[in-house]
Amino acid sequence: QGFKFHCGHSFRSLRWNMPAALSKEPSADDAAEEKKRLARKRAGLIVCMSSSLSVCQHIMTVQTEPRLVMNLCNGDVAAASRLLGNTSGIVGLLSILVNQFGGRLSDSVGRKPGFMIGPVMNVLLGWLVFKNSHNRRLVLTCRILRLLFTTFSNTVMVDAALADVCTTPQELEHAKSQIQVATGAAMLITPFVEAKLLEKGLHWVYLGVSGVAAVHTCLSCLCLPETLVPSARSQAKMDLVSVNPFGFIRIFTEGSRALWQLTVLTTFQMFLEGKNISDIAQNWVRDHLKWSVTGIRNFVIIYGALCTLSCGSLAPRLRSRLDAKDFTTLTNSLNAGAFLVRGLKASTVLWLVAMVPMLPGVNGTCAIPLKAQATRLAIEQGFGKGEYSAWANNMRAIVGSIAPMMYGQVYAGLAKKGMNPGLSFAVAGVLGAIVPQIMLMAMKDSDLGVVPKAAVVAAR
Repeated sequence: QGFKFHCGHSFRSLRWNMPAALSKEPSADDAAEEKKRLARKRAGLIVCMSSSLSVCQHIMTVQTEPRLVMNLCNGDVAAASRLLGNTSGIVGLLSILVNQFGGRLSDSVGRKPGFMIGPVMNVLLGWLVFKNSHNRRLVLTCRILRLLFTTFSNTVMVDAALADVCTTPQELEHAKSQIQVATGAAMLITPFVEAKLLEKGLHWVYLGVSGVAAVHTCLSCLCLPETLVPSARSQAKMDLVSVNPFGFIRIFTEGSRALWQLTVLTTFQMFLEGKNISDIAQNWVRDHLKWSVTGIRNFVIIYGALCTLSCGSLAPRLRSRLDAKDFTTLTNSLNAGAFLVRGLKASTVLWLVAMVPMLPGVNGTCAIPLKAQATRLAIEQGFGKGEYSAWANNMRAIVGSIAPMMYGQVYAGLAKKGMNPGLSFAVAGVLGAIVPQIMLMAMKDSDLGVVPKAAVVAAR
């Protein structure tokens, strides 16, 4: 018995004294790392939920606002198109100021206040339009402010927060794809809400915006973690240089050639972003395809479902099989083909068929691999995460100010001359797909984080 006890004791001693690398039991470091990983995962999930609610507030008026503005213009379609395009352009210009100031400030005080400002403002703005829907000046002012602050909370803050919680480019790329899935999920639900509220009247939709914003505010207050720990924050410095709205020029003067080329390329891809196309798309399907409110709602739901499936399944599979260059080339080519043909004639069949090729790279998905590479380079070169996020989104805001105004003017001009206004989509395809592809072809594989194919073959 003594022998058995002694042997048992010896084995227990051996087990407890075994090096951590050979022991089956997790070490304290492993447990701490797992805890951090779970915390990052939870933070990413809450950020996705916040992004989804922001998208709900953004697209809940996708049918309502063009109709309300047209009513305020006494049925003048051309005047309404110009007003919608011009206000979107103003949003883009003001975003340059807000993004720079807010992004830099968030590097000092944290991300949570930036997440909060969008929903808090939308609670007020939605209520104001609900109570004063016949006041054109107030409706347009509230449209500008709503788009401005919703976009800030859902772009600059989301990008910066994901850069905080993701430790590798691959993890960041996956997180950005999850944001696209959250966007698709919002597109599935929101049209039902909008259509139901439209039965009561146009102004009731804005009450819905206010209600969703109130829910979003509660989520941000109670559940959203602060992703930027105090030790990682920069010293608050709000001089003229630090809040310069054109501070993104430092990307070109202080960043590497690869960084500014990637930033410009992904910025041009935003000419095809949904919010830049939305106004003319709504005019096209309503006035030329003759779709009803129910038809537009059903299309948005089906399109949202397909986008969700594509962003959650198809696009990740393509990225796992293709490198960043090949994936971007494929999606640019598909987007170019779809946008060049979708408005050639007023045909519902053509519009629906052209939708299919866009799915792998829809609404910015085409830019995910190169954006992750650009963010990695910016951090390596000493730029702040919130700072670079603000700069990238300022350039995106410039596109957001130019594109809707340009498309609106082209659409209205073609319609006024009796020509096909659907050719506006071909203009978007050239700027958002063909031009970025030409830029991509001029870049080196090493700048894209891609191993040259010749080197892969040689290694084999």
